[in-house]
Amino acid sequence: MALDGVTSLIKIVEQDLMEPKLLSIFDAGGMKVWLLQTIEMLSAKLCILQAFLEERKMCNGWFWFDDNVAGIYDEYEIKYKLGLVYSEAKCGHLIWTLKEMVREIEEVEEWMLIVKKETGYEGNNIKVWDTYRSALDPEDEVMVGIHSDIETIVNRLCYSHFMRSVFTILRNSNIHKFQKYVENPVLKLQVISLVGEGGIGKTTLAKRVYGNPTTIASFHIRAWVVLSKDAKFKEILIGLLRCISPITSENYDMDYVQIGKQLYKSLMGKKYLIFLDDIWDIVPWIVIQEYFPENLNGSRILVTTRSKEVAEELSANLYNVKHQTLEDHWELFSRKVFGQSHCVPSEYEKIGKRIVRGCGGLPLVVVLTSGLLMTAKGSLEIWRDVARTLDGVGIYDDRISKIVSLSYKYLPSHLKACFYYFCVFPEDSEILVKKLINLWVAEGFIKQHNNMSLEEVGESYLHDLINRSLVQINELSIDGKVKSCNIHDRVHEVCVRQAIDGNTLWIIKDYYAPKACHWLSCQTSHWPITRASYGNCGPDEIHSVLCFGKDVYHSKCRLVYPCLKLLRVLDLSLVKCSQGMPHEITDLVHLRYLALNTIGSLYKFRFFKLKNLVTLIVTSWMEKRHLQLPCDILDLPQLRYLHVDKRCSQFLPCLVKNDLQTLYWLKVSSSDEKPNFRMVPNLMELGIYIEGQLAPSHLGSLVHLHLLEKLKFEVGRVERFCLPTGSPPNLKKLTLCYTYLPWKEMDTIGKLPHLEVLKLKDFAFCGPTWEPSEHDFRELKALLISRSNLKHWNASSINFLVLERLVLSYCWELKQVPINFAKITTLNLIVLECCYSSLVTSAMQISSAKSKALKGKANCPLRVRKVGTKVELPIIESYEEESVKSSEENSVETSKEESVGSSKEESISGFHLILTIQLFVLCVFLLQ
Repeated sequence: MALDGVTSLIKIVEQDLMEPKLLSIFDAGGMKVWLLQTIEMLSAKLCILQAFLEERKMCNGWFWFDDNVAGIYDEYEIKYKLGLVYSEAKCGHLIWTLKEMVREIEEVEEWMLIVKKETGYEGNNIKVWDTYRSALDPEDEVMVGIHSDIETIVNRLCYSHFMRSVFTILRNSNIHKFQKYVENPVLKLQVISLVGEGGIGKTTLAKRVYGNPTTIASFHIRAWVVLSKDAKFKEILIGLLRCISPITSENYDMDYVQIGKQLYKSLMGKKYLIFLDDIWDIVPWIVIQEYFPENLNGSRILVTTRSKEVAEELSANLYNVKHQTLEDHWELFSRKVFGQSHCVPSEYEKIGKRIVRGCGGLPLVVVLTSGLLMTAKGSLEIWRDVARTLDGVGIYDDRISKIVSLSYKYLPSHLKACFYYFCVFPEDSEILVKKLINLWVAEGFIKQHNNMSLEEVGESYLHDLINRSLVQINELSIDGKVKSCNIHDRVHEVCVRQAIDGNTLWIIKDYYAPKACHWLSCQTSHWPITRASYGNCGPDEIHSVLCFGKDVYHSKCRLVYPCLKLLRVLDLSLVKCSQGMPHEITDLVHLRYLALNTIGSLYKFRFFKLKNLVTLIVTSWMEKRHLQLPCDILDLPQLRYLHVDKRCSQFLPCLVKNDLQTLYWLKVSSSDEKPNFRMVPNLMELGIYIEGQLAPSHLGSLVHLHLLEKLKFEVGRVERFCLPTGSPPNLKKLTLCYTYLPWKEMDTIGKLPHLEVLKLKDFAFCGPTWEPSEHDFRELKALLISRSNLKHWNASSINFLVLERLVLSYCWELKQVPINFAKITTLNLIVLECCYSSLVTSAMQISSAKSKALKGKANCPLRVRKVGTKVELPIIESYEEESVKSSEENSVETSKEESVGSSKEESISGFHLILTIQLFVLCVFLLQ
């Protein structure tokens, strides 16, 4: 197997070639320096190759790749050449062999990149699930009255670990009266349904159960998907598969049966938890249930639904999510309106309790009402208006609709259109914040304010809507900022209904013709406007067309009709165009937002006609089909945001462009002139893709980007990457990918004075040892290392004084988190993905040490989240979310499990057997 051969070869290179006797022979010939440099390069490249092979082994067993690697090593030949050096001092033989190895490894690296590209592993247009993000959920959400529910449901999900131990004892005992329980259904795949009316808190409860540390520790695999009313089988299965392994372009070309079989294979033999959120109909379950294997290991399906009939069809194991008490709702209301102290001024208490009674026992109404009143600046008149509105709600009226309408009434004028714009997205959409704000800018919703950019103003608008509880946080980035958001499906219903009634929105599903409206949301697999249907709309009514259909292909049919002549927004990012784009799009001269997803050449596409473009996104939906674009796109006069494929050549403008804020990607090659970043002085985000060897001074003009806060480097075919001689002075976020730098270069990065977030991806740095300098990283708050051959990380709390979040992903060689990280008072989260269990153990020890040190103090405890380990840890049943128990308690729990497990080989004392049987009978009683 290639993996074993590469591992053996690493040992030879790092040990045998470093023998003092051999080094002395090369030193005598004046070639010692050359040998050491070659050993360093070979070691790094072999470790990269080893990691790739290991990753493929862990993912889906891609052993076919072995054949392409097998030719690079022959350990016997190298040992033979070593023998010649020792006996005859024939250094030339060994030199030639090592040179050949370097050449062959470089050929394999090229093949490795091709494999990654063609499988969609790093494609721009295929969404790859970064599993560590599931550990970056919001933690500050106010929860009241559901802790006992969480505990109950977690116990239902996770008790099987204890029961499995009990069954082991009973199987090895001679007590036949209990044999009927040995194959108890407790180990069979079970469905647990959370059922209750909309807005009662089912999803909130299920998410807390899903993210509970005990749940995380109890299952090898967790996956979740939102079904919604119009869920398609293929979308459900792809959503689940995405949680387990990277999605490739091939997956999207499969039918749902093929995807289901791949999901089945991924779950086979694993203990898994599947969370199906908001299932409306039994039909999807009937179709997809066959792809959940019966592993007889305690796997579980967790479902939320509003329909009791659906819940009963799914399972007899129902959990009715009940209305909370008035006291719970009052506490929730007062904490959200008046803060954690929930000290309510006397003049608000009476009317506040009247409002809470009017919420009808629905937490969603309480939350929405709280969001409205916490921003009402103490206006008793608004409080009275809310109370009157809720008092007047009848039994059959919709409280949610009433309170959403009231919230809209009291929204500041600049937020009203921003809020209603959420209705153009399909129900339960995960909405990227960047995309949302770019759309707001294009629609003209955002106005200039003080010295803030439009994008910064848009972020403040979004946070205002979140504070009002009208918008929910869906996902956080590593630095704790909002990455994606959504709105509750009941709120979405209200928005859609009122926008349609006001002739602002029309949603196209199936083959219905569009109606007169400003926003056209196409949620079907065909182009919404045809020659036969465009007459339904006037020439100046449609301002925006956004397509959300899945698997939509477009060839040569006409897109543009007279009713679109004033179009501002055209989002075709999900439409796969096969032959460039229709040239008639350039007649839409009022376009401010254009997103295209195509293959072929756009070199003759006359972008310069679209002089009002603010946002332009052009991507290829086939990674191996590189786009050809005009090189002067950046000359568009009002452009603020440009995102094109990495390998598309673009040149910086000849004239200064003050409006440009975001540029992904700028390809820079050794044959190009040095880019002059003075031409784009107000850039805030920049991605640079490098092809060819660059001198360190080639990117020297980066120092002139005084406003740049976010910078990404990705390297293509480059022998050696060098950090630029100068960096933007106010850089806050830096991402490096495929740069293969030695760790000593980290000292340069560590001295960046304002750096807060550092992401090191795909062997950004190579080598076994990293020793940070003492006075580096003074402002670093978040650090991510993904895919690295780092073995020894010799760091202390002094090196990372204000670090808050640490993510280590696919760091297979690293065995320990630096123990002194327990002294970093700001550190509150460590996420470990696909690492050795010893790394998890060291993180748990750090967490335990920090918990002891913080007893009685207000500092946040350190949470440790793991997403898969190479050697699974014992499941700790008593793990708490907000504080990690001491290592002594953990060792006691582990010893209990070991004592139970050892019963297979040892006889059981009468006392222990009786105790076990009593516990077993109690469990059976509780489960009935």
